[in-house]
Amino acid sequence: MTTTRTSWTLALSLATLVALPSCKKEATTPPDGSGGGDAAADGGGGGSNDGGSDGAGEEPLTADSFEEAMQAKQGDVADCFAQAKEAKPDLAGKLAIDVTVAGDGSVSAIKFTDSSTIKEPSITSCIEEKAKGWKFNKTSDGSPMTLGYSLNLS
Repeated sequence: MTTTRTSWTLALSLATLVALPSCKKEATTPPDGSGGGDAAADGGGGGSNDGGSDGAGEEPLTADSFEEAMQAKQGDVADCFAQAKEAKPDLAGKLAIDVTVAGDGSVSAIKFTDSSTIKEPSITSCIEEKAKGWKFNKTSDGSPMTLGYSLNLS
């Protein structure tokens, strides 16, 4: 009985570890601190622009809300990674991006940083294309905000 319980516990722990992606947020342009709620923009998925709001009652973009929104967009990144991995099965590594969010919450630029170990053009171009449809909370003062995000893909 103990062996079965240990096996299930080990299997559950392993499944949890695999399901949790390794990510880190880095704010390169600090928010002004006028709000710090945990409101995140759209739910991600498919690169659609279906989650933005008209700004009524919306918290301004913060590093935390950006991270939550990026976690919701990991499906887009996973799709791009899966496509690239079909051509290169041994593809793995770190993907680090700087996302510049315009004042209205749209993505105005995306840059893959030098700390990325994945330099595969098929994955970067796919993510750039999907990012065109990403929507985040509006910035607090209408100015662009650049935030970093890293993923370990394997």
